[in-house]
Amino acid sequence: MIDLHTHTKASDGEKTPEELIDLAIKSNINALAITDHDTVDSLEIAEKYASTKRNFLFIPGIEMEAEFNNGQMHILGLFIDYKNQTLLDKLSYVKKERNLRNEKFINELNKMGYEITLDELKEISGGNTIGKPHFARIFLKKNYIKTKSEMFDRFFNQPPLSKYKKFSYSPKDVITMLKNSGGTVILAHPQTLKLEKEEFIEKVIELKSYGLDGLECYHSKQTPEQMKEFKEIAKNLNLLISKGSDYHGPITKPETKLGTGKNNNIVSDDEYTILNNLLKYSNR
Repeated sequence: MIDLHTHTKASDGEKTPEELIDLAIKSNINALAITDHDTVDSLEIAEKYASTKRNFLFIPGIEMEAEFNNGQMHILGLFIDYKNQTLLDKLSYVKKERNLRNEKFINELNKMGYEITLDELKEISGGNTIGKPHFARIFLKKNYIKTKSEMFDRFFNQPPLSKYKKFSYSPKDVITMLKNSGGTVILAHPQTLKLEKEEFIEKVIELKSYGLDGLECYHSKQTPEQMKEFKEIAKNLNLLISKGSDYHGPITKPETKLGTGKNNNIVSDDEYTILNNLLKYSNR
């Protein structure tokens, strides 16, 4: 079994790289990509740890958000050189902008009477990249909210927090930096673009002109009908097919299981064909 879209504590996942790899092996997964949001902080540790495991393929990756007006566009880079200096410089700028926004979130929440500090966020995130899910975890712990979605509905999606937008590079810039770091570039969970079929195809053709290599046709939040449609589009546009659970952990996404997705919805009999095609392409 394979899983090419997962997260660790380096971004908004719940497990260390070592814990995630151990879980993968326990779950009969022998090819795993770690794709933390906008950071490569876990990859060297993961690669070293994975090298001690027999018959296990570790794929260094990353997930980056790109500017997009309709829905949400996330782009995966698989097989990246995570020591590429240009990539590291670009990610450093993203982190700087995110930290500035987090400080604004903290100030606004404090004004509203909710106690939350940067130290608390650093502790719960392991001192790495801090994102909105970390705010939600603290609010859950303090009983300010009852569910993670409440954090977004009541706070992040409402003024004044909603006015602070996340910095993102353009889709062309994201694809270019991932390609320049040796990555195979995959459009993650395509359904989040929220485009009708023809608009979606037009957008994918545009992204392909920038260097997009494939679509994440298998994803935990996609319906069987969506996955079938994305596979057809990928085939028609001569794009690679990828599969990922988008695993974060049992607290953040309890319904999503490593390798199998939601209720086994991404289990497929062609996943080794998927992996072999990706490996051939990455080694071209």
